[in-house]
Amino acid sequence: MPEGTFHFPRGFLWGSATAAHQVEGNNTNNNWYRWEMTPGKIHKNERSGLACDWWGGRWKEDLTRAKESGQNAHRLSIE
Repeated sequence: MPEGTFHFPRGFLWGSATAAHQVEGNNTNNNWYRWEMTPGKIHKNERSGLACDWWGGRWKEDLTRAKESGQNAHRLSIE
């Protein structure tokens, strides 16, 4: 395959995203928690558990890394 050059439009947003259920941890008051607690939905019944403590302060580290890598956008889901 020939090597090519990609051009993105001026103002293009480079970013990352987080899903609330994946970063909040142990949030029992949302639809995904209820879904993962339904028997037979998840292989070996593994649960999301405590996740990564994003709201406890890890968000600062993540957004700092994103900025350092040149990202200028972030999408956060709200559950």
